[in-house]
Amino acid sequence: MIKTRLTQRTAFRLAALVAAIISLTNLVIFSVLFFAINSQLNENLKAHVEEVRRTLADVEVSGGFEGLAAMVNRHAQVAQSNEDIYLLTDSADQYVAGNIRVVPRFPGWKTIPWHELPLIGAWTAPRASTAVVGRWTTIKNGFLFVGDGNGDINDAQRVLLKGLLWGIGLSILSAMIGGYILGMNAQKRIAKMEGVLGAVASGQLQERVPRSPSADDLDHVAALINATLDRLQALIGNLRQVSTDIAHDLRTPIARMRQKLEVVQTNSSDLAIYESAVEEALLEIDGISETFDALLRISEIEAGARKRKFVDVELNSLLINIVDALEAVAEEQDQQLTGLIGNTPATVHGDRKLLNQLFINLVENAILHCPSGAQISVELAADGGHPTVKVRDTGAGIPPEEREKVFRRLYRLEKSRAAKGSGLGLSLVSAIAELHSAKVTLADNNPGLIVEVAFPQQRTVEARKSSVNLS
Repeated sequence: MIKTRLTQRTAFRLAALVAAIISLTNLVIFSVLFFAINSQLNENLKAHVEEVRRTLADVEVSGGFEGLAAMVNRHAQVAQSNEDIYLLTDSADQYVAGNIRVVPRFPGWKTIPWHELPLIGAWTAPRASTAVVGRWTTIKNGFLFVGDGNGDINDAQRVLLKGLLWGIGLSILSAMIGGYILGMNAQKRIAKMEGVLGAVASGQLQERVPRSPSADDLDHVAALINATLDRLQALIGNLRQVSTDIAHDLRTPIARMRQKLEVVQTNSSDLAIYESAVEEALLEIDGISETFDALLRISEIEAGARKRKFVDVELNSLLINIVDALEAVAEEQDQQLTGLIGNTPATVHGDRKLLNQLFINLVENAILHCPSGAQISVELAADGGHPTVKVRDTGAGIPPEEREKVFRRLYRLEKSRAAKGSGLGLSLVSAIAELHSAKVTLADNNPGLIVEVAFPQQRTVEARKSSVNLS
């Protein structure tokens, strides 16, 4: 019940926010329209007064001052119905004709309230206007005032105000309804997200947030949550696999150590057997220790702490030293190791020790798993600022369905785990490559395997310094 109330309250808040935004938008639009229409109506009113003023001034030119006075009086007699104001004075500011008594002259246009006008006669007709807009004109023998009521302007303002009130009322109602519907829909989707996250927290890692076809912000959040859950499920699955593999890897050497210790226990008087058993037990312990050291090293690399030690590393000299160091090891296995490094400089921003470990692992892995007579090569290309290293061999290769699995920790193609090795070599390679934003891919060499390590385009030292300064 509490959750339902919170959901409804959130929906109402969203609806109120949408209504406020729409009302504010309507108010802005109304203000623009109000001032634009009001300005246009004022201009039209002034144009009308100006037209009447020019017509009367022309009458004075053709009919004289007396003719103008007669025309003003005729217009003044019907002024109550059209709210027109006329006043003609002589050069001494004395009343001559019109429907108002003399008012002080003023320059330009002026808006005069009706109650300030000294009207002549009984004005019984109802007025829509509240004031008169007019101006004085200097003529040959006096002065002429012409004005008109602002009734049309007031009518337009009333219509606009009524439209605004109706518009705001309807928009608030529709916004409240629409906002409430949208808010409830959003809350339902959020409730589904909460349900999925709750299920994941209880161990149901396969649950995912349903996606909607709207592709809105909540759908984007759902996609991020699902991607996170995919990653979480993969990590937990990998953790379970690693735990299982560690159990398998430890069971065999521990069993062998127990067997040796039992032999020592039953032959405690035989010094040779005792020393041999202890030596073999120490070797088994060293192997277990190396496995845990490798796991800890991979975890450290994946944490990204080593990025603080990144420097510019020249791959050419690094690979040449590796080939020179392991060439004799390959010869002992009746294999041939060659380096196709080239003279084109290839520099990577990274950790020199880790990069050295990466390529040593790849070459040693090829030497370990290739038969006698195999050809192994290390190639370097640096086209377009994208350094790429390839380690080729002519061994048995790796089946396509196993190529993604070999990067898992403690995974081995040889399921019996009797062969030498911890199954962490390629896992370490993958972790170091990911730390350096490089991509490791496996491909057929027909026969054999190609391991390609492709680094991203390297920025210059000046560009990196500039980026650091800007940040």
